[in-house]
Amino acid sequence: RILKTSHLAMEAAVRREAEVPAALVEELSQWRREVCSSCGASAMFYCPYCCLPVGVPAGVTVPRARLPFARCDIIFDDAPKKATSIHAKVLAPEQVRLIDLFTAEGNSNRTLSRRGAASKAETDKDASTGDSLDLSVLREIPEYDPHITLVLFPDDSSATFEEVASQNGFGPPECITLVVIDSPWKRAQVLRKHPRLANLQSIRLGHPPSSRFWRYHSEGTGCVSTVEALAALAKEVRPSQGDANESKECEGDTPGLDLLMDDPFLFFFVRQFAYISERCLSGAERPMDATAKQRRMEQVRQKDRSKRPKLRPYGPEAA
Repeated sequence: RILKTSHLAMEAAVRREAEVPAALVEELSQWRREVCSSCGASAMFYCPYCCLPVGVPAGVTVPRARLPFARCDIIFDDAPKKATSIHAKVLAPEQVRLIDLFTAEGNSNRTLSRRGAASKAETDKDASTGDSLDLSVLREIPEYDPHITLVLFPDDSSATFEEVASQNGFGPPECITLVVIDSPWKRAQVLRKHPRLANLQSIRLGHPPSSRFWRYHSEGTGCVSTVEALAALAKEVRPSQGDANESKECEGDTPGLDLLMDDPFLFFFVRQFAYISERCLSGAERPMDATAKQRRMEQVRQKDRSKRPKLRPYGPEAA
């Protein structure tokens, strides 16, 4: 059994070395955890509260991503340090607006709502009207026009963007507001029924990618993180010619990090993935591995079963 375990550990180590490109490993060694100049929080890659890059090495350029929509509103109800929707705000500040339902009012410093007024970088022009778009953080879900708003949410009534655009008379993507819910799945289902969201059309990914997300969830396979979903949707709406990553996904394979590195929306995602992989001991199981997620799911289910109250029999046996 010891020999078998050692063999599996060696296989995992080889697979990990092949998965993370050497150039990315070299770049990771240059990133440093630093104090955010705006709020004073210590962070690596980006500040999750101010949504700004932090500790970027010399020679590394953080890209400016662009969605094929007028704006993306992210209804946020999760821990900022854990949620990947923050990546989108850092990488596309001119398009992404956060609706912060998570932060308590008492957290006046380290809160997404701390930067209340829109800065110059957080103001853009609406493609359809030419009016300024206020992209500062909100604290409640706003009213939306159902004729130009779509919700990225895979419910029973959802359709792909192509299906919705061809059947429902929506305008071009540049005139559409995309709403994304970033929260634990059970909470997301409740938020989807919010009075200001319930009448909006849902869309889903036509070709969901294989997820590399490292956080545990109990919904099984086929689920992706928020930033992975945004990156995939952007490719479906505006497919690039000769996309090697897309062709691999169509074949059912999981694209390597070297291919994902070309996607500006996944800039921080691939670096966090590689950072977590490199920090794991040689041959150790990583949190993003399927076996680790499966074992964690079984542990949670076992824990939930132990919490269920035991039924007592009725009738004479109960006496």
